[in-house]
Amino acid sequence: MINDAVPQQEARWVVLIEAETCPGYQDHRWQLAATHAVSEGGRAAADELAQKLAMEYVPRKLNVSVGKGDTAARKVFRVTDGSWLVEVRGFDQERSLCRITIAELVHEQRYVHAPYEPEPEPRVATAPSRKRRLWGRT
Repeated sequence: MINDAVPQQEARWVVLIEAETCPGYQDHRWQLAATHAVSEGGRAAADELAQKLAMEYVPRKLNVSVGKGDTAARKVFRVTDGSWLVEVRGFDQERSLCRITIAELVHEQRYVHAPYEPEPEPRVATAPSRKRRLWGRT
């Protein structure tokens, strides 16, 4: 981590939730499923939020198999880099993995439209003096 990337008073911490997109394959593929910005408290508050999400987050695809009032089965692992790996199972024992990571937002840029420039008018082709048939014969 680069310590001087963003001054500490301007640092914005975010908790990222990545969900597994191709379950059952050897190589896990991840997609960003949700982001939670931490407004106050810095990294310590982000760590608390990440731990809370690791204990409570239910992936979207399991919302169908976990009924209202039911509690999904879960295994929560704290990884050495400080992130969380969560295995969640619904009623039908379908497994879903998600990673919960703390990140420092160091740059953000909004989309800006380019200035409007009118397109040049198309050139009008002049008609030939005589009609030509197929293969250029008159």
